[in-house]
Parts: sequence; structure tokens; C-alpha cells
Amino acid sequence: MASVDAEKLLDYVYPDVYGVHRCATFGDFREQLKDIGTLIGFKVIEEDRS
Repeated sequence: MASVDAEKLLDYVYPDVYGVHRCATFGDFREQLKDIGTLIGFKVIEEDRS
């Protein structure tokens, strides 16, 4: 069973800046998602890292 702290997640939602199209994944796929995003030309933003 998976769970999420939705209130904490809302701390990172800025619809006036980025719109409402957000992505969340469960599991350790960070590096793979960064790689594919970069390969297809997206600017990858990790909001939880400085």
C-alpha cells in the first residue's frame, strides 16, 4: 500500500508559476527521469534539492 502526505506535497505547487501539470512517481526513478527528460530536451527541475 502506498501513501502520500498531500499537505506537504502542496508546499511545492505553484500554479501561477508552472501551471498545474505536476508529476509525482513512487519509487527510486529520479536518475532515470532526469536522464530521459534531458534527452528529450526538457529542463529538469528538482524542487526538493538545492
